[in-house]
Order: sequence, then structure tokens, then C-alpha cells
Amino acid sequence: MQDNSIQLNAIWNDFPSIQSDLTEVLDVIQSELKAKNPAVQDALIEMITSGGKLLRPALTILIGQMTLNNHDNLIHLAAAVEMLHSATLVHDDIIDSSSQRRHHPSIQARFGQDVAVYAGDYLFSVTFKILAFHSSSMDVSRKATTYLEQILNGELLQRSHYYHLDMTIDEYLEQIAGKTAALFELAAQLGLSAADEQPDQALTDKLISFTYNLGMAFQILDDLLDYQDDSQTLGKPTLNDMREGVYSAPLLYAINRSERVKELLAARETMTDAQSQEVAQLVHETGAFDAATELAVDYTDIALDILDELPDSDAKDMLIDLSKHLLHRSV
Repeated sequence: MQDNSIQLNAIWNDFPSIQSDLTEVLDVIQSELKAKNPAVQDALIEMITSGGKLLRPALTILIGQMTLNNHDNLIHLAAAVEMLHSATLVHDDIIDSSSQRRHHPSIQARFGQDVAVYAGDYLFSVTFKILAFHSSSMDVSRKATTYLEQILNGELLQRSHYYHLDMTIDEYLEQIAGKTAALFELAAQLGLSAADEQPDQALTDKLISFTYNLGMAFQILDDLLDYQDDSQTLGKPTLNDMREGVYSAPLLYAINRSERVKELLAARETMTDAQSQEVAQLVHETGAFDAATELAVDYTDIALDILDELPDSDAKDMLIDLSKHLLHRSV
């Protein structure tokens, strides 16, 4: 049953012109999900419609609006990229044994890991069903499977780097290019695929490059939020990542600048809260936080420079405003 009381994330209060499109996306998701287990069906809809940013479908819509497009196909393709994203989150929660997702009990916490695996797989299947019925050619599905491969390889790469004190920034960038930026690029590809005519290749290349750089900056900034010098945000997320051996840009810069950081991280999963807090403090004292921030700024500048080269349009203006909003959040 569709819920007409769905509230969009507060981020969209500043972007009223896209709100109706995003509401359509959520309506499509509700209508397309038809899991035979009613409880799982309700949980999936709750997860997807419970206040996520809907950033990737927004990118699909705005990029699609830069060409003459089939609106119905565009909305369905935007729904597909959000369901694909949600499928990866369901599986992430299984792997991480996460009890919550977006302030609600995770699928695996509510129904067990076996049901969660099926639920994630079900989302993947619905995603590709939508692609089959709402894209103009098989080439779109081929690209989607290629990006999915990149996403999964990014996750596998991250797991191969657990507890590696010698992990490099380049390896980190390769990792987030797969697990985060690839889905941003797919969002752009799907938006372009809704065009009535084949978009200009130069425009396509610029938009794919824009979303890649946006995705890279977005993930680096997300990693920086774990190390904000704020008693309400610094602590548990940082502690968990350190204990699990997930080392992001600010921590990698600190590892290269401080032997004490390496000594503390050697405790691995037995690291205490006090040790975690000391590492977080050293991330700031060594200048590692600032170095990672500068890395994010570099990707941000490239993304915005690419947008400046595009033809003027309302969609372009909104992409610029949205990018600035996302890339200057809390850091």
C-alpha cells in the first residue's frame, strides 16, 4: 500500500522544484516492490522511504533534464538507482551485523541474515527489471552491470585492506571510486539514457566526469565527519571503523605522520575508547584532517569547474547549488 504521507529529507527544503519528482520516485518504488512476504515488503519500503537523501535519483533526474527526455522513463530509472543503492546497503548491514539503518532496525536485525540476503537480492532483481522496461537499449543494462561490478570490487578492495597500516592514499581512492563514485556515475548514465535522442558525447563525458568527482568528494567528506572535533559526532563511528580495520583518508594521513597512531592502531579490535579518542585527536594535531579536507576540496573544485563548462539551464543551476550544499556540509 502506498503511503502518501512520505516526507522527503530536509535537504530538499532548499530545492522545491525537484520535490515532486522525488516524491514520484518514491511512489514508483512502492508500486514496483511486490515481495511475497508482507513483513519484508513493509520493511523494504520503510527503509527506502524513511528519510534517505535520495541524492543518486536526484542526480539522475537533474542530468536527465539537461536533454529532452521521456519523463516516465526518467522517474523509473531514478527509482532503479535508489533501489540498487538500497540493495547494497541491505547487504552491507548483513556483513557488518548492523542493527540499524536510517534510525530504524535493519532488515537483517528484524528478520535474520537469511531473509536479508533474499531481500537484497530481490531489490537487485527489481532494479534490473525496471532497467529492462524503461531504458532505450540493452546498452544501459550492460553499463549498469559494469558499474555494479565496480561497486562490488570497491567493497571487496576495502575488505582486503582491513588493518593495513601500509595502505596508501591511492589505494583508498581506488577503493572509494568503486564503492561510492561508480554509483554516482551510473546515476548520470541512467539520466542520459532517458533522452529522446542520443546525447552529445562531449556532454556525456563531462557529466560522467562531474558525477565521478562529486562522488569522490562526497565520500571523503563523509569519512571526515567521523573525525569532526565535536563531542556528539566524535566517538562511536570512529571507534567502530578503527576496530574493524577500515582506514579512510584522514586516518591514512595520520598514520604516515605519526608513529604513535600506528602503535595505537596495533590494538585492532581490542582498541579502547580512550585509545580511539587519542587517535582522533592525533588526526587533528598532525594536520591529517586538514590534508584530507584539501583532498576533498580538490575533487569539489574539479566537479564545479566541469559544471561551469556546461550549457546554461535550470538543471545545471540546481546541480551547482546542490553540489555546493553537499560538499560544504559540516566540514
